[in-house]
Amino acid sequence: MNNPINKILVINTGGTITMAAKATGELQASKGEVLVDLIKDLTSDLCSTIEVKPLTLANGDVLGTSDSSEIGPKHWDAMASMIITLNDDYDGFVILHGTDTMSYTASALSFCLAQNTKPVVVTGAQVPLSKPGSDGLQNLRLALYVADQAGKSLSPLSEVMICFAGQLLRGNRSRKSSTRSAVGFSTPNAQILGELFPVPTIFTEQLRPLPNSYPPLNTSSLGFSDKVLSMNLNPGFTGELLLKIIIGSDIEGLVLRVFGSGTAPDDFNLAKVVAEAQQQTNNRFKCAMIVTDVYNGSLDIHRYEAGKNLRSKSIIDGRDMTPEAASTKLMWALGSEERQQQLVKLLGSAVCMEMTATR
Repeated sequence: MNNPINKILVINTGGTITMAAKATGELQASKGEVLVDLIKDLTSDLCSTIEVKPLTLANGDVLGTSDSSEIGPKHWDAMASMIITLNDDYDGFVILHGTDTMSYTASALSFCLAQNTKPVVVTGAQVPLSKPGSDGLQNLRLALYVADQAGKSLSPLSEVMICFAGQLLRGNRSRKSSTRSAVGFSTPNAQILGELFPVPTIFTEQLRPLPNSYPPLNTSSLGFSDKVLSMNLNPGFTGELLLKIIIGSDIEGLVLRVFGSGTAPDDFNLAKVVAEAQQQTNNRFKCAMIVTDVYNGSLDIHRYEAGKNLRSKSIIDGRDMTPEAASTKLMWALGSEERQQQLVKLLGSAVCMEMTATR
């Protein structure tokens, strides 16, 4: 008996994987004209029909391809809207994306697609497809394989994932870890979801369960605030200066990378800053989230006395979330009135396994 033929949608947002060189030698985003023929060659043995579409707004306007440094809230909404609107027409989705902000995009999509039950695979390359030795060929081939074989030869996958260098990673746990190595991404605080080379293996114990308790997949989950500040706490930076920044802007939320397992100097009283910022902005400023500035690890703000100024009901303990996941989660939580009504609850709990539920 033949396997049923799947339909996979490839959404091309641009990035290094589709870039071409200018006369000066600089790489710039291109439309990826070679993609359709290339994908036909790469998927001739798969039981899927593959369609390639440009990133398009809900009103039909084409956003086209971009360097990933340009990708932000409107692009995340466009990607998610395409997946939500076309969900019944396709069995899986592959997103071509630049590497610099790939972890931000994968994290953002995981929140607004929390009820999605189909694979969404984000991939890209460190070297353009147009150049010899590109890692894009393997990354694209394996991403298409995952989207095609999810629920067939592979376990069912209801995640927003990154496929890179033969590994399958949970998108909202990922971080870019190298600008040069083919192994460009890792998940420092979580196990990977699968090894795709040389033999595809999914680690089923790491997969999230099929969603059943969050609001249904629809466009009400869209919307991201662009008024979130994400920054590192550095020695010498004072709470007084931070308060001036918040009050003198239209910032609604803060993601702060604090020291180690959660410490700050005595002259940086974040709890006091947040309280005063809420009062002086008439609650325009809602809250702060804290995560560790350490690449691998988790917060424990009660471990040291130097964490006392980080403790407040309006300061959300990000535990072992990545800065990328914390930033996009706060942007998403602030992105609608409905989500703002349950802000602390949303931020303090795991929506889609973006942080460890318990210590």
